[in-house]
Formats: sequence, C-alpha cells, structure tokens
Amino acid sequence: MNFFTNSGPIRMAFLPFFFSLSSFLLMAANTNSTELLRGIDVSRYQLMINWDTMKDDNISFAFIKATEGAYLKDSYFARNWVQSQKHGIKRGAYHFYLPWVDAKAQVDHFTSQVSLSPGDLAPVLDIETFAPDITDEELREGIRTWLTLAEQHYGVKPIIYTNQTYYNRKLKGHFTDYPFWIAKYHHTKPTTHPEDKMHFWQYSERGRLRGIDGAVDMNYFYGGMAALETLCVPANAPSEQLAQAEEELF
Repeated sequence: MNFFTNSGPIRMAFLPFFFSLSSFLLMAANTNSTELLRGIDVSRYQLMINWDTMKDDNISFAFIKATEGAYLKDSYFARNWVQSQKHGIKRGAYHFYLPWVDAKAQVDHFTSQVSLSPGDLAPVLDIETFAPDITDEELREGIRTWLTLAEQHYGVKPIIYTNQTYYNRKLKGHFTDYPFWIAKYHHTKPTTHPEDKMHFWQYSERGRLRGIDGAVDMNYFYGGMAALETLCVPANAPSEQLAQAEEELF
C-alpha cells in the first residue's frame, strides 16, 4: 500500500509520520473530525491534466476555475469539469471576483457558464484582489450580492475562498454564515474569527502530482466524504431562481 504526498508515494516505512501529520492537522483545525481529505484547485495554468492518476495520488476533490469578472472564462474549464467527474473526483467550480466589476454581472456570467448537479461542491467565490478605490463597505456589499444570488440560483450556500492577509483585512467576522476556504502556507494553519467556519485549508501552492506538469495548489478538507457532502448541491436543489433573488436584493 502507498500513500502520497505532494511529491509522490510514501512507502510503508513512513506511515507513522503520515498519520502523525494527519493527527496534528486535525487538532490544529479545532475540529471533532477524525478524517482528513486532500484535494487540489486548478485552472488553465495547469494545462492538460491527466485526471486518471488523481485517485491513486489520494486526491478526493478538486475546485476548478470557471470564470473571472463579467466576461472571462477559463479555457480549460470544460475539459477539467468533465474529466474530474469521469475519474471519480468530487468537483466544484469557482469564480475569480473583481471588486470593481458589477457583482450581479459577475454572478450572471458564472451561472451562465456553470451548471451544477446534485453532488457537486457548492460554488466558490475567490476573493483576493485589492481595489483601493472601493471602500470596505462597498466591497462587502458586492460580495454578499454575489453570494446571495448564487445561493438562490443553485440552492446551496457558496464557499468563500481567500488568503489569510485578505481575510484579516476585509472579511474577518463579516460572513459568519458562509463556509471559508483559506490559503496560508509554510506549515502554519490559518487563524479565523471565533464565529467564522473554516472548512478548507490551502496549505501549499507548490504541490507536485504525477498527472500535472508543474506546480498545483494543495488543500485539506477537515472531515470525511459524508461531511464534504454537506457542502454540495442537494438532491432537491431548485431550478433557476435569479428573478426571485433580484426582487429581494434590488
């Protein structure tokens, strides 16, 4: 039996170290879970991914870039979206948010490009771009508009992705009703507001996997597959409800 790190298989002789590391991460996350899942997030920068190897490399889930702003679409999204599911990887799509672009236009763009099915991970809003001309209040208002409209459309609460610095300066304590996915590297876990809920930790931007040429972002989810399913589109998700959402917000 082999277990895998960023750089390849860990032989049986190193299993005690692997399980000790897993135990440390679970304790650091302040979670009652006894399980830990590993995943990746990808975009066009990873080019042609060989998804056939991901399961063997202990990858359970993948977040895939779909859109950016109000008009950009990741050129590898369609392929990654189909291939990840085909090879048994729990898939999710993310939108790269631009604070100076109208939030409704951005969610319209994302929903026009991404069709989520029951069992897919909740949509992700990637927010990490600073905009000096936009106040914090305006920024957070736009973010909440995107999140609300996306939830109305897909029937599941979106996930917020950010890094530790951006979280501290712009988001900490302001979105306590949404799950967080936070990036922080160098073997140091993210710190969060007591009322915020961090479910994912992006622990490295330099992962190495056999099916990807070059580096890839690596992530942990604190929990097992049953817990991960609670962050997925439910079987009874509504059909498109953007008109209703717009009435509530505007």
